[in-house]
Amino acid sequence: MTDTKLMERRPSLQTSTAMMRRRLAALSLLALMGCRPADPPEVRIGLIGIYSGAMESTSGIPAREGARMAIEELNGAGGVLLAGRRHRLVLIERRVENRPDAAAVAARSLINLDSVDVILGPQLSALAVAAAPVAEESEVLMITPMASNPAVTAGRRYVFRLAFLDDFQGEVLARFAAESLHIRRAAVLHDAASLYGRDIAALFTRTFAALGGTVVGVETFDVDGGRDYRPQLARLFARRPDALLLPNFVTADSSQIYQARDMGFRGVILGSDSWDVRGLSPREAAVGSVIVANWDRRSTRPASARFITAWRARSTDEPRATAAATYDAVHLVVLAMQRAGTRTGIAVADSLRHLGRYDGAVTDYDFRGSNDPRRGAVILEVRPEGLSVRATFDPPEP
Repeated sequence: MTDTKLMERRPSLQTSTAMMRRRLAALSLLALMGCRPADPPEVRIGLIGIYSGAMESTSGIPAREGARMAIEELNGAGGVLLAGRRHRLVLIERRVENRPDAAAVAARSLINLDSVDVILGPQLSALAVAAAPVAEESEVLMITPMASNPAVTAGRRYVFRLAFLDDFQGEVLARFAAESLHIRRAAVLHDAASLYGRDIAALFTRTFAALGGTVVGVETFDVDGGRDYRPQLARLFARRPDALLLPNFVTADSSQIYQARDMGFRGVILGSDSWDVRGLSPREAAVGSVIVANWDRRSTRPASARFITAWRARSTDEPRATAAATYDAVHLVVLAMQRAGTRTGIAVADSLRHLGRYDGAVTDYDFRGSNDPRRGAVILEVRPEGLSVRATFDPPEP
């Protein structure tokens, strides 16, 4: 082989220099990447919400905005301090239809695909009952701000609620009707498929009877069977009740109230915490109605006032109970994590279960070894000019 051939195969000095420069540049880039501070670890919060129909404006959007508000506040203050390291909060949403199976699928997706540390919601009892076993089996903390059915948390270690229980709600309505309004005869119309409506109706009936009242009739309806409730109402009114209990959701309340008044009923209409008075049309038909509620924005509690001030700085809409409760849920889970020193596992659940009193936007929550906090309720009356607080009920004794 000639010297010329060897020279053809040997890289030129110019080529060798270029290759060296590329290698040095690559090494410099790797060094810079190694020196750049790593992104802070995350606490991943999943949110299950309904964004269709009437529930979008009364449940889905308020819950999302309440969660975002709390997360922005906490991240602005440096995030969550766990074992000496700051963690950034991240919100991950799953939108669902108003079906229990959809809620269970959403919970599974948040856990298996999104790797969340905690689930907020669902807000409705039927959906929360379906999602709860998924969270429990996966040992992932779940907090439902508004679901009130006892089955949501019964026998579970990882599933919590913030709303009062249906039995407390039914008892409060029955006591106010019997003791403050002096009602002795009541009737009930509720959704046949709703655990929420069935439980409130049953517990109201039991408490009302113990106080000397009589439930003269109970009728049910099918949410998919149209919006004419006159046949059921006619049967109830034939028994001459002084009050009508409607423990139903806003999609049905307005029609039922209007039809009851149109049929000549002038007694007191009793509503549950699922009512949304701003969504009632026409509101005049609801005047005089009495509603039990988790919270009211007219509350004079300092923590409520601070929440409302912060909310109004970012939104032109008035805050709903769902927004305030979801806001509280974020703060509660972060406090439980910080006390436990970790973001996952039974340590966080135990921390929340024994948290004690927490002064939230909605109320004073008191966790005393239970997944259901002790808390109170308010009774509201619909008046021509708006809502008025009629009474405040303290938490039930343990």
